[in-house]
Amino acid sequence: MNPVIRAQLREFAKANSLLIFGQEKQFEIYSIFSVVSGLLGENVDAYDIHLDGDEFGVDGVGIIIQGEVVKNRVEAEEKLDAINNPSIEFVFFQTKTSTSYDYGDISKFFDAVSGFFDGSLKEESETVDDLIGAMEAIYERGVGKKNPRISCYYVATGNYEQPARVEKLRQNFRTQLEEMNIFEPKTITIEMVGARDLQQWYRAATSAIEVEIDFPRNVVLPSNSHVEEAYIGYIDAENLLPLYVMRDGNNEIVGVNKAVFFDNIRDYDSKSKINISIKDSVKAGGGAEFVFRNNGITVVSKNIDRTGDRFRLEDFQIVNGCQTSNVIYDLIYGDGFIEGEESPLKKSIQVPFRLIGSKDDEFVSSIIVGTNRQNPVRDEQFWALRPFMKSFEEYCRNLESEEIIYFERRDNQYRNQDIERTRVMQPSVLMKAVAAFLLFQPQRAARDYRGILSEYENVIFLDDQDVRIYHAVAYLYYRLEFLWRNQKIDNGNKTFRYYILTGIGLKATKGKNVFTLKKAKIASTSDEIISIAKDEEALKASVTEVVHLVERRLRSMSVTTQEKIRDTIRSESFAAAFRDEVRLLANRSSE
Repeated sequence: MNPVIRAQLREFAKANSLLIFGQEKQFEIYSIFSVVSGLLGENVDAYDIHLDGDEFGVDGVGIIIQGEVVKNRVEAEEKLDAINNPSIEFVFFQTKTSTSYDYGDISKFFDAVSGFFDGSLKEESETVDDLIGAMEAIYERGVGKKNPRISCYYVATGNYEQPARVEKLRQNFRTQLEEMNIFEPKTITIEMVGARDLQQWYRAATSAIEVEIDFPRNVVLPSNSHVEEAYIGYIDAENLLPLYVMRDGNNEIVGVNKAVFFDNIRDYDSKSKINISIKDSVKAGGGAEFVFRNNGITVVSKNIDRTGDRFRLEDFQIVNGCQTSNVIYDLIYGDGFIEGEESPLKKSIQVPFRLIGSKDDEFVSSIIVGTNRQNPVRDEQFWALRPFMKSFEEYCRNLESEEIIYFERRDNQYRNQDIERTRVMQPSVLMKAVAAFLLFQPQRAARDYRGILSEYENVIFLDDQDVRIYHAVAYLYYRLEFLWRNQKIDNGNKTFRYYILTGIGLKATKGKNVFTLKKAKIASTSDEIISIAKDEEALKASVTEVVHLVERRLRSMSVTTQEKIRDTIRSESFAAAFRDEVRLLANRSSE
């Protein structure tokens, strides 16, 4: 194996608690992570895309709806019901640690992808069947204004030299996908990935982003206690593009770096009437009026090093201006672009530009809220910027090493830090865990956490509440995930993840509303939860006990198929009966 890949793989396996697995499986997840996080810029867990079995021709299948992975029909339907015109993408992976690009293996990969959509891949595994169910739900429900994207990545550790037989195979497969008429034709991606790509994308996914730009037409903004330095003015498209244009190892343009956008690029629609109108206007007028008609771009950077009109930015985000940035990219690098040709629009398009240097997370959060309220940003992104969440984040990351949780208030907040990735918790995950553990709502935790947040907004995550109980829940969730990931508890029990949390929560809190308890009682309850989470054998016993209760009730109802199990455990009547039984058992044990 390539020595650089080997070094990155060791680092990745350690950070993601994958040391128990062999090198081949580690490489599969590492490859998925490098592509999904480093190239596609999606903030999702590669482990959720990886297939754990020996499925024919494919090592990973991801169905991403509006930036979230769905794994079965129910999750897909719930996501589609919640969002109008969502962005949908199918991502497929086949990985090999060898340096060769084997025609037979590539052919099997393409057959597996085709089989996923025509049904011939059914019964490969329960996981694949669930994913096919999600795919079928997407097309049954309708896909909105545009068809889904599809990306297929065959990964090896050599250099792809474009052999004629494989290129012909790839072109035939592209034609086959186009003729299905179920994908956006221009978004069909079929890539042969090599060592150089993996190295670059892994670094992009784990390193702070650095870039240098020329910004001569700037004015220094007034001083502020939260800001090291700030500037406002306008900038040529030529000087703006380096902020978000991604290049490969040969310095050739390969697309837009999604990781630099707070308002994720998946919300950009090149075919929307507004964006088409903007592009037509620029083409007609040569770009001279762009600066007068556009609100511009705001960039926040942790570090700014200025030399004259040259600015070096480190660890930055484009917090407002996703649409503008992508319209400019389309205008300059869209249809008809020829590598090496200089577009006149690079200099004629001027863009209003604001550059803010600040290390104050709270101040940066206020900028994000202020500049994005008019945009379709996920509710939980704003919710995560509440004052309570800052206190929660600071508390969780400053505990002793074993109990640390890194609460990711902003997407990719910890991407460039050397930490155990499994300890990073997103706002949506915390909300689901709290809904199950503290509100005893296992039937709603996964599918309706946004509804729970709205319903209980005056009950949970309040500024005067004790952060310790929330940390205890987050830590327990991490420990359960750790046990699953390291195969210390049966992966099949993940179906009952939220019932497990509710069962343990009911016993630990004795079924009481913890938010009405005195501070001392909340503290002791939090300590008890942490103790359960740390004691591996006790935690495994608790999981076994809860799963036994759930499965026994399902058997009594003659519910056996996976699809019926999922439907049943999402019902209010089943959850109510489960809560009553756990409370009864808890009372008996305390007598």
